Amino acid sequence: MPQFSVPNIGLITKPFRRKTLLHMGCRDCGADEGYLGVKVLHKLGVEVETKEFQCGCDFYGVDNGRIGALVKENLKVLSGYGTVIVGCARCLQVFRKYYNIKARHITEIIAERLEEPGRKFIGSGNVIYHDPCFLARYSGITEQPRGILKKLGYNVIEFANNREGADCCGDYSPIQAMRERGATLRLGQTAAEGIVTAGCPKCTQNFLCFNKANSKITVKPFLELVDYALNMDMSAGY
Repeated sequence: MPQFSVPNIGLITKPFRRKTLLHMGCRDCGADEGYLGVKVLHKLGVEVETKEFQCGCDFYGVDNGRIGALVKENLKVLSGYGTVIVGCARCLQVFRKYYNIKARHITEIIAERLEEPGRKFIGSGNVIYHDPCFLARYSGITEQPRGILKKLGYNVIEFANNREGADCCGDYSPIQAMRERGATLRLGQTAAEGIVTAGCPKCTQNFLCFNKANSKITVKPFLELVDYALNMDMSAGY
């Protein structure tokens, strides 16, 4: 990965003590947002490395033996890292339950890096935030994503059922019709116009797949909104 210096933008830039790995998700649950994750974290002064591997999330709640085998293999990959920053909410649950390594969700890191005042951001407009099941109910992470969006200048609108009581987006069903039904029902619960986003790439993917073309809402990845609002051109470093 190309190296470049991170400009001083008035944010917290204290580095982690040991190497940090970014795992946005496995091949079908967030890996395609790896570039956005690296880009946003670099803007905030967090140096990370990336490696491709399957954490075992596909077998969560189904086959602990398969997860155990993957954990044993992946410990070779994770050797030398002090922290894993995770994007996918289900991957986060797997790391915290099965791996002997500190795992934090990317919204926790971003929220901390935005604490220092004095910086103006350019986020605007309505953002309708969806709580991912694994992030809200199982990891208790509900306020950090909302705080980030508000700090960046967005107007956060809530679904009627939110936080630990949020309805599922439907994505983790193996049946496409059920995934479509979950996404359609959830997106139909908001009367507001704006952008729908979620704290997990998996939810965003499902909403993108089944959002109607004539819908009054658009769907965007959470990190895309963060990247835009930070208002920093880092293209020369990539």
